[in-house]
Amino acid sequence: MTVISKETIDLLQNFSTINKSIVIKPGNQIETLSLNKNILAKAKVQETFDRDMAIYDLPSLISLFNLFDGSPQIDTDTSSHLLISNQNSRSRVKFFYSDPDIIVQPPDKEVDLPSEDVSFRLEAPVLQQIRKAWSICGVPDLCLTGNGQEMELCLTDKKNDTSNTYSVVVGETNDEFCYCFKMENLKLYPQGYDVTISKANVARFEADNVKYLIALEPNS
Repeated sequence: MTVISKETIDLLQNFSTINKSIVIKPGNQIETLSLNKNILAKAKVQETFDRDMAIYDLPSLISLFNLFDGSPQIDTDTSSHLLISNQNSRSRVKFFYSDPDIIVQPPDKEVDLPSEDVSFRLEAPVLQQIRKAWSICGVPDLCLTGNGQEMELCLTDKKNDTSNTYSVVVGETNDEFCYCFKMENLKLYPQGYDVTISKANVARFEADNVKYLIALEPNS
């Protein structure tokens, strides 16, 4: 039996917004890749899994975990399905695995940035405030700009010069640049991150327990 922690359930919930399917592999790491292959996420978890588990409908699995108040536990002894239960409950759920070949999975080899050109710290309150501003302004783009003095994150619509904007200074720089994301691609677990951007139009968001590689807009 493996007890599933709340933090792991929360991480799986976050990963389900990137891809509703996942293949959990043996070990203490979970990872996912978006259908468009422009968001890759990896996380270290408290649990150690002992077999491949191909989950087609991850949101349903998370909902089943939440049926069991406290810490649900899983039994993976059977190759066709897992059993979900709780130490304090007489009930259990049988959840069948899917065919892993129909699930978009991350590559086997380690993937990282081809270069490290700009970096800054994105604190958790700043990320939270950006999300709130996004819900109000409704603009699609988040751009990191450098003017030779400051680095600034700006919510905007690149295609509309008169769109509402929200901006916040996140660091200092001697360079001038502009890198843009689609906000819909910033599916980040809510915490602070060390952010590194490559001129190859990809960024890494890294914390102690989780890492994301997210594509930038090609015309940044």
